[in-house]
Amino acid sequence: MILFLSLTAIFISSMVQGIIGFGNALVLIPIITPIIGIRNAVILTNIWGTFPALLNFIKYHEHLDRAYFYRFIALGVPATIFATYLVITIRLELIELIFGIFVLTYSSLKLIQYTKYRNNPEFNNISEFIEVEKKNKINSSSPVIYLGGFSYGLFTGLISAAGPLNVALLEKTGHYRENFIGNFAATGTVLSISRIPFYFIEGGVFPYDLLFLFVLALPLIFLGTILGHKITPKIPVIKFQIIIFCFLLGVSLKSIITSILSLFFI
Repeated sequence: MILFLSLTAIFISSMVQGIIGFGNALVLIPIITPIIGIRNAVILTNIWGTFPALLNFIKYHEHLDRAYFYRFIALGVPATIFATYLVITIRLELIELIFGIFVLTYSSLKLIQYTKYRNNPEFNNISEFIEVEKKNKINSSSPVIYLGGFSYGLFTGLISAAGPLNVALLEKTGHYRENFIGNFAATGTVLSISRIPFYFIEGGVFPYDLLFLFVLALPLIFLGTILGHKITPKIPVIKFQIIIFCFLLGVSLKSIITSILSLFFI
């Protein structure tokens, strides 16, 4: 039963990532942590997450924004490697609490904005929506991307579920649906691969006792992600944005609640 629940969660989380471009760690870690422990959950999810990210990039590679990509990974990769070393020596609950408050505030504001867009009859198609949004955007070559990449890499290495930071940057630079998924996948794949070797070197922390689960999960990850790809084009762009920020709203509440419980009651 435990194996079945774990594999089901892996399939669903991969499908979520296939549909909206991120979210496997946000879905999977809370579900499998009680089963295999937080450390093993973070390690395996980091490795598993590389596969749907790579499949997403293969699917949407023509949408790659190279200016965004190079600036994002320039500081994102070293920050991820640095945080991978830090994660075994510091307490993460306070970081998760601050992160959760930020995501809650940001996702709430964006949900209000996109709900207004959805109810506005002026936005009949994606071109009109993007034209109105242009005035609120920053250029993909902006130095802000370096800071965003560093922050994402740091939080990814520490708490493994920093997707909302990349969401905020991609949304702010005008990347929607297929563009959003393709660029999230490109940056996510590179950052994931950069930290995987550290799970194996110097004795490593990879949970070899869970190798059977790790291998069984791989075909389910593939199937879940491919199924997600078939669903994505059927979702209108504004509704796609609303789904993303509803998802982030739930994630932020979960982060705030669990971190408060860990800090003050456990």
